[in-house]
Parts: sequence; C-alpha cells; structure tokens
Amino acid sequence: MIFVNINEHPTKSNIKVFYYKDIEHANYFENLLKTSKVNYEKQIDEDGDQTIYFGINKSDFEQVKRLNYLTIGHFRKPFIPDVYLRYFVIFLSIIILTIAFIGTWLSK
Repeated sequence: MIFVNINEHPTKSNIKVFYYKDIEHANYFENLLKTSKVNYEKQIDEDGDQTIYFGINKSDFEQVKRLNYLTIGHFRKPFIPDVYLRYFVIFLSIIILTIAFIGTWLSK
C-alpha cells in the first residue's frame, strides 16, 4: 500500500512523519492526535509551501495511521458527487447484472 502523506524522518529512524498541505486537514488531524493522547511534534514549513509536518513515534504508528485515514476520509469528496447520477449508475449496474444472470441461466 502506498502512503501518500507519510515519510520516514530524515535523521531519526524511530520517527514517522505525516504531512498535510491544507491547514484544515492538519488541524483536524492534530485534534485527533490530541483526543487520542498521542505524543507528536509539529512543524510548519515557513519558507516553502506551508506544509505542516507531524513527527510520530513508530510505536504509535498503527494508531496514528488509522487517525490519518480518518482525516483523509473526513475530507474526501464522493466519487460521483451528483446523487441522482450515483443512483442511476447503481440501478444501471443492477439491470446489467440481472440481464447477464438471466442470459447465463437461459443458455444452459
């Protein structure tokens, strides 16, 4: 699995670094870390693109990885944003599968 916003720390081997380019995402992630009582270090890249970095101990990695997924999921946009189009695609898929099953059943 590819972790898009997770890196190794460049100098400390026992630290994983989670990073966010959006301040809203970073604040949400930080609130999750605080409520879960996870120790972390935070750094904001003042000179570059304002990326917010969180340093996490590898012993907390599995727990924090879950919090990272919750953060990504919280801000994720739907695959098909229009509700009617979404239900149309589901309905069309059910019809196609039904026709395929009927065709298989009748060919025997």
